[in-house]
Amino acid sequence: MKKRIRTVLNVFLVLAIIILTVITGGYIKIRVMESKLHPVTEPFSSMEVVPMCVDYIFPLSDISKSIGWSDYTFIGTVEEIIGTEYSELEYIWNGNWIGLYDTDPVTHYRIKVKHNIKGTAPEEFTMLCWGGQQPGGMLSDMNRTMPEKDTTYVFMCRDSGEGDGRIYYHYSIYLGDKNWYESAGNVSEVIGRYEEYYKNQDLSVRID
Repeated sequence: MKKRIRTVLNVFLVLAIIILTVITGGYIKIRVMESKLHPVTEPFSSMEVVPMCVDYIFPLSDISKSIGWSDYTFIGTVEEIIGTEYSELEYIWNGNWIGLYDTDPVTHYRIKVKHNIKGTAPEEFTMLCWGGQQPGGMLSDMNRTMPEKDTTYVFMCRDSGEGDGRIYYHYSIYLGDKNWYESAGNVSEVIGRYEEYYKNQDLSVRID
């Protein structure tokens, strides 16, 4: 479904470093640091976006296909943005260590499920989403938005398929603030609408 391509900017930057090293007669040594969680310091909507290269086999906004692709579709709230995980690449240039972010980031969310529509997602779990805050801005898939804290969405998620319990974010539709499910007057209508999508889901897009 989704083919991740290492950030083009990093590839060109590393090549530029090597070329510059050869031209200037310097020497270079590269090492990748251990992947770790980094705090998210501001709302994603306020960050400068660095586009992430992603290919899809269908438009994510086609809800019947997105639900068909998902293992879990549910109404849920973002209780916490735990942080963004990525590893850092460092290189030595003439004896000086310089940091450079490297791997595609994965943002960790703490999600509380309010109502299951497809499948039975855990009542509360960590959802993983490709993209997130890195030095220099937010690396993001331009086909979808990064969920924000204290908000409610219809989430479509997919199990990793590796038996490790990881659940990945696929797509979402914003509904309102954290208290939407308890306070909105159209909850039953929204649930009915997405249950109808579920009945008519397009399973042809699944690649298991």
